[in-house]
Amino acid sequence: MVIKNIQISESARLTAYIPDSEVGYHLYRKRPAIILAPGGAYLMHATREKEGAALEFLSKGYNVFLLEYSIGFSSREVKESKPEKLDTDHRFPLPLYDMFEAIHIVRAHAEEFNTDKERLFLMGFSAGGHLCGAAGVLWNRPEYTDKLSFVPKENELRATGMILCYPMLNAYSEPRFEISDPDNHETMLVREFMYQSDNPTKTQIDALDLTKQVDGDTIPTFIWHSTDDPVVDSENSTRFILELQKRGITCSYHLFDYGGHGLGLANKVYAHDEREIIPEIAEWTTLADSWMNRVSG
Repeated sequence: MVIKNIQISESARLTAYIPDSEVGYHLYRKRPAIILAPGGAYLMHATREKEGAALEFLSKGYNVFLLEYSIGFSSREVKESKPEKLDTDHRFPLPLYDMFEAIHIVRAHAEEFNTDKERLFLMGFSAGGHLCGAAGVLWNRPEYTDKLSFVPKENELRATGMILCYPMLNAYSEPRFEISDPDNHETMLVREFMYQSDNPTKTQIDALDLTKQVDGDTIPTFIWHSTDDPVVDSENSTRFILELQKRGITCSYHLFDYGGHGLGLANKVYAHDEREIIPEIAEWTTLADSWMNRVSG
């Protein structure tokens, strides 16, 4: 297997995990690809949603490209020691530009990476789910694509589908959720990162509320979420799916009645304790794999 680090910008990096192209004796096959975006509230990158998820889908036959996109703090340690030092130069929509650059790189180097560029999926957790969702909804909006370092070819930025894991589809939901609690310092940091304001206008909020940005060009979507998620509102995932259904867009939705937030793979390898080992939720990786195979033909 080849592991290759690709610097997208001074604040974003793509790590390519590319297994050998030989899948059997003298049998070669291009693999589908996943661009993986971990969560972390756009302030850091969550550890359990990085290499563990990459290894899981490598074992299922995918090339995986881990995107460490632009975030508010250079490291978790900086965030914890200097929570007022938000990096305002890296604010949204810069992470979205990082994602579009990653899609461009993977497709432009498909032969080198032994990748089937017609089977390219986005997978994101929490804030990474917002990032993947934004790329899947806004992939052809000139207000974003005109600012890239390249001129996208027709449909180049349209991924085959996206897998959104407990996604933060709207960062301005009801205050009973941690991501929207006005008394939470981290909430103010997220708002400053996403909206450049801790008191954004309705126009600013709606622009990044992905449930309101769905249109007929939104890409096929797989979502899983838990109703007891205390961080981001699972009802937004339901609203997003309903908007897809209205437009006849392929979608699959798995809503669990428990599980909280941030489970990642939900297995014993990355669980903090036994409460986070939930076999029925851990099946999401098998369900997502089956869905990707079906969507990509």
